[in-house]
Order: sequence, then C-alpha cells, then structure tokens
Amino acid sequence: MNNNSYDLEIMYGRNYLSSDIVNEVKVHRVNILETKAHKLYGQAKAKDRTFFPPIQIKAMVTIEDGQQSNYGDDAGGITREDTGNLILGVYLTELEEKQLEITRGDIVEYNISGQASRYYEVENAHNVSDTTSQTIAGFKPYWKRIICIPVKEDVVPFLSSDENE
Repeated sequence: MNNNSYDLEIMYGRNYLSSDIVNEVKVHRVNILETKAHKLYGQAKAKDRTFFPPIQIKAMVTIEDGQQSNYGDDAGGITREDTGNLILGVYLTELEEKQLEITRGDIVEYNISGQASRYYEVENAHNVSDTTSQTIAGFKPYWKRIICIPVKEDVVPFLSSDENE
C-alpha cells in the first residue's frame, strides 16, 4: 500500500457513505468554558451544560438492540425500554475537514425513523486510533469507532430539533 492507493480507498469509502448509505448525525460539543460546574468537584449537572452549535457529519451508524430495565431495586418498578448503544464509524478526514474532535460527554443526535431524533452521549471516543483494526491493510489509521449510550430527552431538553434548524 502507498499513499496514492490509501487516498483512493478513502475517497471510495467516503463516496459510498455520502451516496449509498447517507447516514448523517449531529454532534453537539460541550462548551466547557460556559458550562456551570460544581465549585468543589468541577462536574456539571446535565441541565447546566451548554453546547456549541451542532456539526453534521456523515458516519456509518449501528444501533445495538435495546434491553428492558426497571427503575428501582425491585422487579416491579417502572419499566424502561430504549435502544441499545449507538456505534459510529467516522472517517478521520471527515473529522479533520469539519475541525471536529469528538470527546466523552458530547451528545450525538440521530433520527433513524424520520419521526423523532434520539440522543446519545459519547461514552468512548476511541481517541487512540493506532490499532490495526482501524487501518487499511495495516498501513495507517483511517477511521475511529465512537460508542454512545442512549439518553432521555429530559437530559438534553434544549437540543430539540426545532431550535437547531
């Protein structure tokens, strides 16, 4: 593999994402400078976080199957059912072009059904992409795998679709 064939593979893959798959997500980056943090611990409650304007990116999206769970210790509590984790495969060149660094705590918005956006919080941004599974033929990294967990809209009520359009 050389740089020309590497660049050609990236071009083919990105073309496939934009013309055949067409999965787009919005990434809401946490604005840590304007977020109100606890004086002692430095952590912010969900309602106190502020975000930069969303950035739309193309990605390979996988949503894992969800599981039912109960609130509370007993099995008779309120039942919660949600999707599983959202897993994004994003080209590094896409992130570079958008000048975007996705980090833990950022919110990803995705609308799979066309009816309503669902929100996911970045749990693992895989910022170290120097692994063989994220390379083309072991040549050099070309993508990163981002794992996001589902969050309810009440955690991010200010991220409604109406406000961002």
